[in-house]
Amino acid sequence: MLWGAIGGGLTTTKTGACNSIGPDTEAQTSVDFLLGASIFLLAFIFVFAFIPGMFAPFQSNSDELTMTADRIAATLAENVLVQNGSGTVMPGILNRSCIDSFKAAMNDPVQNQQVRRTLGLNASISGLYDLEVVIEEQDVPTPIVINNGALPGTTNVGQSKRFVMVRDSGAAGIDRYPGRMAIMTVRVW
Repeated sequence: MLWGAIGGGLTTTKTGACNSIGPDTEAQTSVDFLLGASIFLLAFIFVFAFIPGMFAPFQSNSDELTMTADRIAATLAENVLVQNGSGTVMPGILNRSCIDSFKAAMNDPVQNQQVRRTLGLNASISGLYDLEVVIEEQDVPTPIVINNGALPGTTNVGQSKRFVMVRDSGAAGIDRYPGRMAIMTVRVW
């Protein structure tokens, strides 16, 4: 008899035929199953993680734009457009005279640069931001549009909306406290 190690198990040969001594003639099913399941899971995780990225645009900074739009909307609604005649700051209640002053400052070339610095529109890695603020008041047919550039057609735009109230301090009896409901939309590109 010839004893030898063939395929990891002991076998004996008699006249050219193999006879098994142990259970090693079958495949190692538990190891094979574990290896196959691991390869399948790795392939599935790879596809799940990387395929959606192929459908995204190659250059997208919309997260940066959305955060910038949100920061500017918060600054406008809580600080810049909210002071009343006595200097009291009322966050979320916009004053018509502050809106008009902001619109005039955005249209003036000298004040525009100061407003841009205050709002952080010049602090981009990719360059200067453009800004559009639209205030749509309840029961008023035409919105207030403060635009510092035409809306682009093919680039990313970050947008943030705030529900605010608009008071017209110069018109007696038109606006009751706290004012008219409005939606302030800030777009940055």
